Amino acid sequence: MRQLLLKTFLIAIAVQILLCTVGRGQTTPSSLTLDGAIDYAKHHSPLLAATQQSVLTKQAAVAAAKAEQLPRVDVDAALRGSNQPTESALGFPLTPLADIPNQPFGNGHLTGLATATVPIYTGGRIGAKKHVAEAERSLAQTNVHDVESNLEYEVSATYARLVEVERDVQAAQESVNALTESHRIASQVLDVGKIARVDLLKVDTRLADVRAEDIDLENERQILAGQLNALMGRPLDTPILAQTSLPRPDVTISADQAAVAAATGNTQYQLAEAQTDVARKSVEQAKSQLRPTLSFSADFFKQSTDPFSVYRGGAIAGFSFNYPIFDRPLNHRVEEAKSLEFEDRSKADQARLDAMQRARTATLQVRNAEARIQATQSSIAEAREALRIEQEKLKYGRGIIEHLLDAQAALLTSEANYYRALADYTTATASLKRETGQ
Repeated sequence: MRQLLLKTFLIAIAVQILLCTVGRGQTTPSSLTLDGAIDYAKHHSPLLAATQQSVLTKQAAVAAAKAEQLPRVDVDAALRGSNQPTESALGFPLTPLADIPNQPFGNGHLTGLATATVPIYTGGRIGAKKHVAEAERSLAQTNVHDVESNLEYEVSATYARLVEVERDVQAAQESVNALTESHRIASQVLDVGKIARVDLLKVDTRLADVRAEDIDLENERQILAGQLNALMGRPLDTPILAQTSLPRPDVTISADQAAVAAATGNTQYQLAEAQTDVARKSVEQAKSQLRPTLSFSADFFKQSTDPFSVYRGGAIAGFSFNYPIFDRPLNHRVEEAKSLEFEDRSKADQARLDAMQRARTATLQVRNAEARIQATQSSIAEAREALRIEQEKLKYGRGIIEHLLDAQAALLTSEANYYRALADYTTATASLKRETGQ
């Protein structure tokens, strides 16, 4: 008896542990606000992380350009073997290759060489290369701001659309409940002969349409949830519980003020300006290739027929001067760099105009969405009351089924228009923030 009780007790404990484990696996998603989604995306977006890493890459390029003005030291070694003994040792540049008298013949020779080179004058090549690298680093930093601004806009727009669809789903389900109730009332009225059977079929047809629309909305909600998760940098199937209300910040800036702000604060324009700066400094780098260079080099070498003795060694030092007097490819590269600078400058001017126009458009979209919210906000309550009245009229046999269906459709349309206006307002304010850089 005791063993039976003990087994029962152990089984109960095991079942309890299993239930607790399953409960932990089925976690309820926490509520996700718009600001929370934006903040999460900024910390976990792979695209933003890659863009931020590019700044470090360009920083390494700046360090490499600066290091070229420092002396260089290279160490080389070589071994040559032949089928006949010889007195000539294998040499490197600046190393004499003459026969070495009074030395034993050998089938192999070892040569070690250390070379030190100090740039004295490079015609501005090193400085120009450093300036180009610094400009590219600034371009990468500007690109980070642009990607971050676009990410914030994309998250805001997707979140707003997700909330809109979720509200549409609720409205569709509300319409299904209303039509189900209308079906019940119509069935009762049909039983007493106050309406024709075709009227009941009309209700059923409308109910089937709304249910199909509800299915489409549910699928769209899942797609938008996956898109939002991708923007935030987390698994696509992560549950999302978005808030059903969207923030409505006050927008006091005018269209002209927005255009002025975009003329300097737009990240796309700043990106085009940074690219123009790279092109301008690339022209200086191309011009520096036409100037003379002067450097000092010193070689220290050792030669031997075996690793344990040295039969000759010494040092060779001298200056190296180069001046490209006639080099047509270099001249053409200068012209190419100048043309690219002009091209990038024109693109920057166009980017400035485009940014100003987008900022003006975003301001108008904010005002439009704001007016639509005010216009549709009261219509929902009116449409809901009209539907209630038509249901009561049908209940007492005084209504017309078409009027009932029209009232139900009007309610669903009013709710969809209101939720769309709310989402459009959030999207437009995010667009205005992106275009003005504020």
